[in-house]
Amino acid sequence: MDIRAQQAREHHRLAAEDDQRAAGHRDLRDRMVRLLRAEDPRFWTYPRLAETVGCSPELIAHIIRTGSAQVS
Repeated sequence: MDIRAQQAREHHRLAAEDDQRAAGHRDLRDRMVRLLRAEDPRFWTYPRLAETVGCSPELIAHIIRTGSAQVS
């Protein structure tokens, strides 16, 4: 097999692994955000969560709207 094809295959494999790892991190982030918000919504406002996590208040709103506060 051509070396470039082998390299392309390896980069494809690594990209798929990175996507899976990133999805896992997003899942954990979302669960932690939901838990914090559920425990103390008066303290953990959307802007405060966004600033603390380093994302937008719109992302926090999306996270809160699309799941429960359960953490496993």
